Amino acid sequence: MKPILWSVWLLSFGVALAEAQVRVVAAADLQYALGEVAQVFEAKNPGVKVSLIFGSSGKLYTQLSQGLEADLYFSAESIYPKLLEEKGLTERGTRKPYAIGRMAIWLDRKLGLTPGPEALKDPRITRLAIANPVHAPYGRAAVTLLERYGLLKRRPDAPISGLSQPFPRLSWAEIPWESLTRGVEAYWDPEPLRRGKPHFEFVYGENISQTAQLALTATQAGILALPLAVHESLSRPGVYWAAPLGSHLLLEQNYVVLKGKARPEVLAFHRFVGSPEGRAILKRYGFVLPGE
Repeated sequence: MKPILWSVWLLSFGVALAEAQVRVVAAADLQYALGEVAQVFEAKNPGVKVSLIFGSSGKLYTQLSQGLEADLYFSAESIYPKLLEEKGLTERGTRKPYAIGRMAIWLDRKLGLTPGPEALKDPRITRLAIANPVHAPYGRAAVTLLERYGLLKRRPDAPISGLSQPFPRLSWAEIPWESLTRGVEAYWDPEPLRRGKPHFEFVYGENISQTAQLALTATQAGILALPLAVHESLSRPGVYWAAPLGSHLLLEQNYVVLKGKARPEVLAFHRFVGSPEGRAILKRYGFVLPGE
């Protein structure tokens, strides 16, 4: 009997260990910062493992709405956690801000250009990497940044139906981003970016991390999340310009515990992200913290 009881005890213990896991899906701008947050948390909580999956906030929202298994969701824009909350798919009172997103214009160091909006007019920049604004908040912020500096101009005949007012009059928050499926140039005129160049095109990443890879390996220029641009993988081969807050769409970034997932280890990680130690890590990676 003893061997049987011992086997049952081991099986139960194995289940307990498997349950001491925090499954996180997060916006790709957190690729480096949240990895370090998780490492520090695990060191303080032996036996708890934080697993991280990164992607575009919009696509993760869709997958969570369709039943993707996860414990916590970090979004680069507040709208998606709010929508999950309205659908009853989150734990009440757990949606909190973790950062304000900030954009950066990144350029390959070999170009020898001073980074900033004017540099994008250089004849050598014929391809510009941005995240797809249909589902990536940082892509939306990139478009609004270009618009703010006069590098994109809205088309009065943009092919969008059902608007309450003409497209050029919409505020950034009113733009129906998820409907803009024909590419940026169907809705904005990039003539200021094309002027004096043999050609010009946008190259879209599915999320901001993929966009950074495209800038690094294919386009030599990109509009990225500041926390990615400051990381050594991009700051060594490139130079960047940090956009002033207010120069692009405001990205109020929220995180939330998903419905039925309020286990002790999940709540502990949720608290740690908002603790002074967790906030300090996010700040070091270039995030602007709420309340600062």
